[in-house]
Amino acid sequence: MPKNLFENVLPRLLTIKQTASYWGVSSNSFRKLRNGIAPGPVHTPGFNRLLFGREQQDRAIAACGKRAEVA
Repeated sequence: MPKNLFENVLPRLLTIKQTASYWGVSSNSFRKLRNGIAPGPVHTPGFNRLLFGREQQDRAIAACGKRAEVA
């Protein structure tokens, strides 16, 4: 049994650095993707940092793949 029960849990909300890594790009490149390609941050009351929904990122990544197949 793992020492920490949550060590294998994937977070649903990611920091900008984690989200950029999820996309496979640098944080600076991810900021550019946010201009119409990657979804913006999730509104999280009480937090003073940007958090991004993993599921929203998955949908945006899948949509990019669909556009590439058509082109």
